[in-house]
Amino acid sequence: MDQQILLKISEQFKQLHSPLYLLDEHGICLVPRDGGQYHLTEMLYPGEISSVLGMHYLRVPRHNVIIATPESTSKDLLRLGSAMVDALLTLCDSSGGTGGAYQRMLLNELSVAELDAVVNEYHIAADMHRCVLLLHMIQVQGRTAHEILSEIIPMSAGDTLVPMDNHNAALIKVIVGSEDPEELKQFAAALQETVLGETGLPLTIGIGETAKTVADLHQSYRQARRAIEIGRIYRAEETIHLYSALLLERFLSDLPPETAAHYHSLLFNRRTSRLFSDEILDTIEMFFHKDLNLSDTARQLYIHRNTLVYRLDKVQRQVGLDLRKFDDAVTFKMLLEMKKCAANKAKKTL
Repeated sequence: MDQQILLKISEQFKQLHSPLYLLDEHGICLVPRDGGQYHLTEMLYPGEISSVLGMHYLRVPRHNVIIATPESTSKDLLRLGSAMVDALLTLCDSSGGTGGAYQRMLLNELSVAELDAVVNEYHIAADMHRCVLLLHMIQVQGRTAHEILSEIIPMSAGDTLVPMDNHNAALIKVIVGSEDPEELKQFAAALQETVLGETGLPLTIGIGETAKTVADLHQSYRQARRAIEIGRIYRAEETIHLYSALLLERFLSDLPPETAAHYHSLLFNRRTSRLFSDEILDTIEMFFHKDLNLSDTARQLYIHRNTLVYRLDKVQRQVGLDLRKFDDAVTFKMLLEMKKCAANKAKKTL
């Protein structure tokens, strides 16, 4: 059950100033949290009060939850609590609850007035630093990503997991203290490890920038989604994509495909096709990955340093770019990446 709904029920119970508990159908206490587990009789009919081991129980009509209170408390309190929970859950079901509210918020479907109403209705902090992590699962085994992840992901205070569609859920995470993108990547990596360990299912994560107000959350969600789309094109070997770290890739993705194709062909064409074999391209990619370090690159490729120098000299002689120089390396890298831009400009990956 949605944590925001449980919080709202807890607030309502506190106003009654008497012990009242909300249990799931297995007797596990949902409100208050960590309230233990209660022994339920085999037959609990909606609307009928049962008494077992000093406790009164009442199943809430139309919902798979039970209200409990000590036998020393009036049964009328039990009926009142049941009516409150029934009304609240029915309202949440019809409106989509906090999950539906957050979903519309992330999709930027709320007007200013509607956003204010949602913030007031669900007691959402208007001014708080948060960022959106889009959690994408290709394999969901007949369930939704939200259903799977809500059972696994540990939630910190203020965090919210929002269902988006069958394969996507958005984690709205509260940012405490200084904003550190590297810490967010480490957190995302821990999430991936947890999900893979519990379910055996891979998880791709896009991370948006920090939103300072609830009105800016839709921008963080859009960035997280865009991070996955761009990251899959330009960094296909990675599964965590940080929007703020994809500056060059975002620039390339904004180029018109015909422009990208034109500049790519200036270097990669029929005349240079024999030069740029898979072996040469793999060598160059590793050279860039090792920050233009000759010794590290040769060691990683298990080749002699002179062999690497020979390959780089060959590229310089034929196309005029010395990849050992930063400016020439940047030029080559951008022209190489433009092939991906031209091929994937209009492709939708989510």
